[in-house]
Amino acid sequence: MSVESSVPTARERMASQHKHPVNQLFHDEATLGERVADKAASRIGSWWFLGIQSVFIAIWIVLNTFEFFTHKWDIYPFILLNLAFTIQAAFTGPVLLLSGNRQAQKDRLRLEHTAEVAEAAEKATVEILEEIERNTEATLQVLEQLRKRRAARGT
Repeated sequence: MSVESSVPTARERMASQHKHPVNQLFHDEATLGERVADKAASRIGSWWFLGIQSVFIAIWIVLNTFEFFTHKWDIYPFILLNLAFTIQAAFTGPVLLLSGNRQAQKDRLRLEHTAEVAEAAEKATVEILEEIERNTEATLQVLEQLRKRRAARGT
């Protein structure tokens, strides 16, 4: 948080939601376009979006099939609606690809981070095992000394 204010900024609140270092890195280094692409992809790939779009299509077709309150601006076979979907697809495809590429980069970074953590843990485990081995050798030496003392007292 900033020193001047105790109220966290939106960016600080979002960063606090991303606990994993890779997520924090990706959030902090994302450009405006990348953040927009990620947000759009999360919305486009939802049932909410599909439902809203289906309602919009139904309203469009009903308004252009029956003349209620407006005149028919896009008569059957709904060429204007087809054009709108073509334009939407022209923008949606690249946005989804951008977001998918960012997710692939994020996955690669996460795998690299996991490998680094696993390697550090393996090194720590080896060091602990070596220390256990040294302690075991020292314990065996002490035990040998005790046996020698007992044998010397017994004679």
